[in-house]
Amino acid sequence: MEKHLKIGVSACLLGEKVRFNGGHCHDRFLTQSLSPFAEFIPSCPEAAIGMGIPREAVRLERFKDGSTHLIAPKSKEDFTKDMEAYASVRAHQLEALDLDGYIFKKNSPSCGVFRVKTYVNDQPAERNNAGLFAKALMEKFPKLPVEEDGRLNDPMLRENFLERVFAFRRVKDLFKNGWTRREVVAFQGAEKMLLLAHSPLLSKELGQLVGQIKSYKREEFKQLYIQKFMQCLAIKPSKGKQANALMHMAGHLKQKLSANGRLELNKTIKDYQNGVIPFCVPIALLSHMIRRCNIIYLSSQSYLSPCPHELGLRNYIRG
Repeated sequence: MEKHLKIGVSACLLGEKVRFNGGHCHDRFLTQSLSPFAEFIPSCPEAAIGMGIPREAVRLERFKDGSTHLIAPKSKEDFTKDMEAYASVRAHQLEALDLDGYIFKKNSPSCGVFRVKTYVNDQPAERNNAGLFAKALMEKFPKLPVEEDGRLNDPMLRENFLERVFAFRRVKDLFKNGWTRREVVAFQGAEKMLLLAHSPLLSKELGQLVGQIKSYKREEFKQLYIQKFMQCLAIKPSKGKQANALMHMAGHLKQKLSANGRLELNKTIKDYQNGVIPFCVPIALLSHMIRRCNIIYLSSQSYLSPCPHELGLRNYIRG
């Protein structure tokens, strides 16, 4: 199977023994389920800057001037400048690789993305920061989908992250070569229901942007479209917005279905919206009816299968 994606990842999550204690945090979802679809680009910034394996655990500390430093609390050694220098070099290397996403190690003072502990004097640690390495990469690549290993255990967060990763690859492929206005219009049409499920407002704005494509220089339009496209998908879909997208698709089928078929589809969507059944039920029924009715516009919608079905990402989503 061809690996379409390139995903940066904290090396310890692939089973590499680079943790401060000489161990690893092997994540089998990555190495067993996701690996057929992705080439992983590993990094361990702490090992890369020569901190050693094993090594003294480090932490983030906020100094009186408001700056955040990477400190080994026992030895008092400050690794901030080394980490910032490595992050700059590594970001340049990763830019050439054209990553589609990044999965970081949770809670790490170098790689954590959310709620990383930051110590201020002798006060209880604050959980309001990102690790130095992760923060530098997110600032360098603001459109890049990022997530932590722990949060990927949540089915909704996992599906949303990988949905964005695959979508990022699709939109970059669209603009890779000598793209045309017709190709952009077709792409926007195929992504319409997926975008609608995330943000009806931004979906509408993207449609308007495509309608005004001739008003922009090519590179300007490309960057603006990708930015707004990824901004839209970063908004978490709710049951209400999912049901809205499903009903929009069902509306295109009403002339093709029998009265009983329409009732069955509408009831299934309502049952999902009310929390009676998981999301995979209405989307499976809708997909079946679209195939049976052979409606090309609907069958081309990425919303029906934004990620490979082998990953089973929607099987456990009730929200």
